[in-house]
Amino acid sequence: MAVNTIIEQYYSAGAGLHDAVKTLRTNIWFSAMDQEIKTIVVTSVNPHEGKSTLAVFLGIAMAESGQHTLLMECDCRRPMLQNYLKMQPDHDLVDVLRRRISAREAVTSTPVERLDLLSSVVLASPVEVLASNRFNGILEEFKQQYDVILLDTPPLGSFIEAAILASRADGTLLVLQSGSTEVAAAQAVVAQLEKAKARVLGCVLNNVNMTSQQYYYADYYKDGRKRKDGGEKGKEKRPPTRKPEK
Repeated sequence: MAVNTIIEQYYSAGAGLHDAVKTLRTNIWFSAMDQEIKTIVVTSVNPHEGKSTLAVFLGIAMAESGQHTLLMECDCRRPMLQNYLKMQPDHDLVDVLRRRISAREAVTSTPVERLDLLSSVVLASPVEVLASNRFNGILEEFKQQYDVILLDTPPLGSFIEAAILASRADGTLLVLQSGSTEVAAAQAVVAQLEKAKARVLGCVLNNVNMTSQQYYYADYYKDGRKRKDGGEKGKEKRPPTRKPEK
């Protein structure tokens, strides 16, 4: 059967991806030991680095842990969450901003229990909207209703909205694309977040080849079981080394 939605992609993925997302979730919890983390900005340096996908995957993991979670579309230049989820909500952020309906009424449930979506449309002046007191009031209202709010924003290397929201949020995740994101560009984005006095929770390296690492861990646990049964200690297998290409 073809995998149609991003939720199906998550559940059909291997244990390596699930473990990585759950580890990220746990690290965020550890970061909340001294200061509550309820609103999290998810951004990237460039487009197409996987920030929206990560937001959904992390939202699923948060919801599965029992936290009432909201995916909030704040990329009002290229909103993609409802497309990824293949949903057509009756209302969106603009309806709430214009006071047509309440914030609670604008939210749509996803197929994942405890995971909701507030979609948006393309806005002519997204900076002014997201920096407004009205938007801040909506966010504060949602904070009373949800345990975690994930704000999917435009890439900070191109647009300023992520820095504006990060200055108000409890934490920010920066998504980087393995083998693609330039170091200097990533450093510039981090400096921009620091200038906005954002709390950077960390960087998430996306699209990493985990094959060798998974092989090593599989052999590690296998070898550990052998030792427990009386096998010879100290002969752990290592991942195969690659010969340099000519």
